[in-house]
Amino acid sequence: MSTLNDFLSSIKKVQWYSQAGELPSGCLLFDTREEAENATGAGVWDEATDAVWLDAWGPAPCTEGGAARRVAWTAAVEAAEDATRDTHLYACMESSLEPNLDTELEAAWDAVQDASLLAGCIAVWDDPNAPNTRYAVKRWQVWQAGYGCLCDVGGTLYCYRRIT
Repeated sequence: MSTLNDFLSSIKKVQWYSQAGELPSGCLLFDTREEAENATGAGVWDEATDAVWLDAWGPAPCTEGGAARRVAWTAAVEAAEDATRDTHLYACMESSLEPNLDTELEAAWDAVQDASLLAGCIAVWDDPNAPNTRYAVKRWQVWQAGYGCLCDVGGTLYCYRRIT
């Protein structure tokens, strides 16, 4: 991604759950989102996700660069949220024979978080070698490959082929 606008435009091109690409290394693949969530073990998913997200999100808006970076981070995150939520939900509703809105909303939130993380990293650091950006890119590569990304447990991304 060369610019934030390039990234935001690319969100519309994601082929949600197409399984058309190759997953990045370090992923465990499950058939459904529920299977991926069950495989993490009770409580592990929430704790692991919270720790990873605090580490990935934490420094940018809070401690580095002052007000200008916080404004850039917020604007980028909101733009990615809007683009991802709308395209993901529309694609899911179009392809689902028996929609389960709660599950589809949870999966949409997975995608929104990952797109927002990458957008924030691009806006604030604009450095593809920054650890947070590399991590965000890896998570987004899962979505670009046509899979869902649930969480990170001990450095392994728990991914799924389809929502239900």
